[in-house]
Amino acid sequence: MPSASIFILFQGVGHVRTLRTTATAAVTVVALLSAGCSQGQTKEPGTAGAKVEVPPEPITLKLYDVQVVSDEDLEILYNGPIKKKYPYITVEKIDRTKVSLQDVISTNQPFDLFTIGNSEFAKYEDLGFFEDITPLLNKSKLDLSRFDPRTIESTKNVSHGAMYGVPFALLTCALFYNKDIFDKFGVSYPKDGMTWDQVVETAKALTRQDSGVQYMGIHPEAFVRVSKPLGVNPVDPVTHKASVTGEPYKRAFELGKLLNDVSANAQKTTYWNPFFRDKTIGMVATYNILTSPFFKETEGKLNWDMVQYPSFSDMPNNAGPYSFHLYGISKTSKHKEAAAKVIELLSSDEVHMSMVRSTGRVSALKDPKFQQAYGADNPILKGKNIQAMFKSTYTPGLQFSKYSGNASTIMEAEYKNFLNNKYDVNTALRTAEEKINQTIAQELKK
Repeated sequence: MPSASIFILFQGVGHVRTLRTTATAAVTVVALLSAGCSQGQTKEPGTAGAKVEVPPEPITLKLYDVQVVSDEDLEILYNGPIKKKYPYITVEKIDRTKVSLQDVISTNQPFDLFTIGNSEFAKYEDLGFFEDITPLLNKSKLDLSRFDPRTIESTKNVSHGAMYGVPFALLTCALFYNKDIFDKFGVSYPKDGMTWDQVVETAKALTRQDSGVQYMGIHPEAFVRVSKPLGVNPVDPVTHKASVTGEPYKRAFELGKLLNDVSANAQKTTYWNPFFRDKTIGMVATYNILTSPFFKETEGKLNWDMVQYPSFSDMPNNAGPYSFHLYGISKTSKHKEAAAKVIELLSSDEVHMSMVRSTGRVSALKDPKFQQAYGADNPILKGKNIQAMFKSTYTPGLQFSKYSGNASTIMEAEYKNFLNNKYDVNTALRTAEEKINQTIAQELKK
C-alpha cells in the first residue's frame, strides 16, 4: 500500500506532539477511537445508519352500501386491491339488513365510506353526512378528467356545485329477452334500435297461452323506467312543488298501459320470477341487471340475450338522464384521508378494468378500452350482444328534490291504479299530483 502522510495531534500537559504515520496505522487509530466512542452500545451487523420503517397503524373503514355491495365484490373489488397497496387498510360493511342508515346516523355509529345512486342524494341529505370531498380528492391527486364528463356534471348537479361522491358504475339500460319463447312461437328476435311501437307489436306476437301456461310479451319494469327518456322530474328541486299532469307523464302512463295490456297484465307483479325462474316473459326492458344474482342462479338454464333499450320514435337512441353509482366519504369519518386514498385506488384503471371484465358493471371512466373489455372474463356474458349496453345516448343527470323519493312512490301507486283501470289517465295524474303536494306540505310542517 502506498504511504500517505496523516497528522494526528496529541495534546499533553504544556506541549503538543505530531505523529507521522501510514494510512494503515491511521485506520487502526480511527477504529480504536470509534470503538471508544461506541462503548456500551450494541449494533446489529449491517444496520449502521439504516432507517427503520414503522408500519402505519391498522385502519378499518366502515362502509354503508346504500347501493348494495355483495360480499364477493367487497373482497374482489375493494379489499383485494386495497391490501396490495395499503395493507394496513381494511373495508368492512355495516350490515344493512340489520340497521338502517338513519339509525346509523341517529346513534352516532361511525362509518367512513358509502355507496349511493345519484338520484338518492336528495333523499338522504337531511341526515347530514354529505360534505364536499373536493379537497380530499385534490390531496389524493384523483384526476376527474378521466371520468365521463356527464357523470361529473351530474354529480355536481346533486351536490349543489360540490362533489359529494365519485362515480364508479353507470346504470345503463337494455332490452333482455328469452330466446326460447321467441323460438317457441316463431317470432324474430329483437334488434338494436327498436322503437316502442315495434316492441309493442313484438309483444303482441309473444303473448299467448300454451299448454295451460300464460306467456307474456314484455315487462317494462316500472313507471320510473318508462318515463326516464322523457326527462321527467316529479318535484321541482327549488320550489318543492309537484307538477306531473303534463304531456310527458301522460305519454309515459299511456305507453306503460299499452305494454301491460298487450302482455296479459304482465305488470301485476315484478319481472324477476316470471323472467328468470318461470320463464314466461319474453322481454324485459330495464336497467343493467347483469350484476343480479339471478343471472348466476340461472346460468346455463335461461337462454337469453339482449339488445339496445327501446326508444320513442321521435327521440331515437335516447335513454334519458344518466343514472350511476358513486363512492362517498362520510362527514363524520375519523379516517377521511385513508378513505380518500381508497376511493382514488378504486377509481384506478386497474380496478375499473377488473370490474368491467368480470362483474357486469359499466365503468364511469371515459376511456373506450373499458367498453371494449366489457364482460371479457364473465362466463355469463359469453356470446351475448354486450355492446347493446353502449348504443343508447344519455343526458346529464337531473337535480332532485328531497321529496322526489316519496313522489316516485306515489306516482308508481297511481300508475298501478291506472293499469288496473281504476280511473283514466288524467284522473290518475291529477290524483298523483294532489297526493304528492299534500305529502310535501305535511313534511314541511314538521
